[in-house]
Amino acid sequence: MSKGTVSSFVRLIAAVIFMLCLTQMIAGQTNQQPGEKETLQALLTEVRMLRQALQSLQRMSIDTYRSQILVDRIRVNREDVRRLTTSLNETRDLLAKTQTTIPQFIDRQKLLESQVQLEIDQDKRAQLEFEAKRTKEAIEMYKSQLVSLREREEQMSAQLISEKTKLDELENRLDLIERGIENDRQRLENDKTAPERKP
Repeated sequence: MSKGTVSSFVRLIAAVIFMLCLTQMIAGQTNQQPGEKETLQALLTEVRMLRQALQSLQRMSIDTYRSQILVDRIRVNREDVRRLTTSLNETRDLLAKTQTTIPQFIDRQKLLESQVQLEIDQDKRAQLEFEAKRTKEAIEMYKSQLVSLREREEQMSAQLISEKTKLDELENRLDLIERGIENDRQRLENDKTAPERKP
C-alpha cells in the first residue's frame, strides 16, 4: 500500500472515531431542537459514508495483496509454460528427425543385403553382412526411440495444455481483482467529490 493510501486510511479512521463520539454526545442531549435533528441526521449520513469509504479502503488493501500474490504465481506459471513449450518443440524436432532417419536406414539395409548377395570376396561379404546387421539393429533402436518420443510428446502436450489453462484462470482472476480495485477507487473518488458539489 502506498504512503498516500495509508495516510488517507488513518485520516478516515480518525474522522470516523470523531464522528462517532460527536454523534454520541449529540444523541445524549434531551432537549433537541428541529435544527439539531437535521444536524444529527447529517452527521449520521456522514458517518455512514465514512464507514463505507473505510470498508472500500480495506477491500482495496486486501485486493492489492491478493493481486500481488497472483502476479507472482502468474510469473512462475508463465516460466513453466515457456519451459514446457521449449521442451515440447525439442521433442517434436527429435521425433521428426527420427521418423525421417528410419526409412533412410531401411533403404541402406536393403542396399547392403543386395550387395551381400552379389559379393564374391568372402572378406568383403563378411564386412557387408556386419554393416547390414548393425543397420538393422539401428533401425530397431530408432523404432523403440520413436515410441518413447511419441509418449513423451503426448505427456508434455497434455501438461502444456493444463499449464496454459491454469495461466488463463490466474490472469482472469487478476483481471477481476484489478477491476474491483478500480471500481472501489472510482467509488471513493465519486464519494469525495459528491459533498463538494452540494451547495
